[in-house]
Amino acid sequence: MLIKKTRIPVLHILTIGFLPSFLKKFVYRLKGYKIASDASLSLGCVVIGKNVEIGKKSSIGFFTIIRARNIKIARYVKIGAMSAIDTESISIDDDARINEQVYIGGTTTPQSSLTMGKRTIIMQASYINPTMPITIGDDSGIGGHCLLFTHGSWNSILEGYPVKFAPIHIGKKVWLPWRVFVMPGVSIGDGVVVGADSMLNKDVPANCLVAGSPAKIIKENFPAPLKEDEKRKIVDDIFKEFIQHLNHHDFIAEQKSITNGFELNIKNKHTQSIITFCNTMTDAPPAKTTNSILVLNKGTAILSSNYAMAVSLENNTRIGTSDVGEELLQFFSRYGVRFNRLD
Repeated sequence: MLIKKTRIPVLHILTIGFLPSFLKKFVYRLKGYKIASDASLSLGCVVIGKNVEIGKKSSIGFFTIIRARNIKIARYVKIGAMSAIDTESISIDDDARINEQVYIGGTTTPQSSLTMGKRTIIMQASYINPTMPITIGDDSGIGGHCLLFTHGSWNSILEGYPVKFAPIHIGKKVWLPWRVFVMPGVSIGDGVVVGADSMLNKDVPANCLVAGSPAKIIKENFPAPLKEDEKRKIVDDIFKEFIQHLNHHDFIAEQKSITNGFELNIKNKHTQSIITFCNTMTDAPPAKTTNSILVLNKGTAILSSNYAMAVSLENNTRIGTSDVGEELLQFFSRYGVRFNRLD
């Protein structure tokens, strides 16, 4: 073969992969990689590229292989154990996640690339084939055992068999649950939900529910907007379940009413935190502790009055951080509610 490429970079794994994270980052920086000081590179993982950037608080799991000419991993990205990414160009934005045992690779071309937006996820055991570009918009989820192929060929094109090479585009807030197959050239609009075990072989317009093999539109103008009182009831129910979640893990969580909202006092033997929920910023009382979190029903998240973290439910924004705040937002993510970082 004129162009040779090892399938598994065994030598790189043996010489660099087994180094502890701080030594591995040192070696990679000598190669010109830009790696944040608080990024984490687990045992056995390797990153092989020409232009490499890894942002703060990002982590790469046990024995994961990432190989591309251009690698850009932004902030707070998590890539699970035993995964493999092998293509020409990789761009993963803030808070995105790739779970365990995901394979991203296949036949490469100069156009081969994977671009993942903010807060996207690819779940375990999925196979992504970026022979041609694959783009996944912000807040979209690829469920486990999904298959995304940008090329399809086996029998000879000279004998009349079909061969197709074409990119895949997945819009924002798209949900592909488990075992969805996306064919080459498919474009999926924003806000689409796909039924499990579906196969998509043609474009899907925005804001609809599709299912089947091949998939057909089941419902348009999906989902129906909620009324304000319906939203508030859902938020109240999420907080009730969050209290149960904390109590189950040996925290004491007590709720009391305040003007246009409530306070949630959380404590155990070592820490005490307060989550304040109110309608707008003008309703927010001064923070009672240095570990207070402000959750606004309306408006944009703004840090003030010594709050460690502020969150807005209206426009899904967040600023600052704290352990209890991160726990709360992770709990909200169970219900598909995710937040854009303003800092």
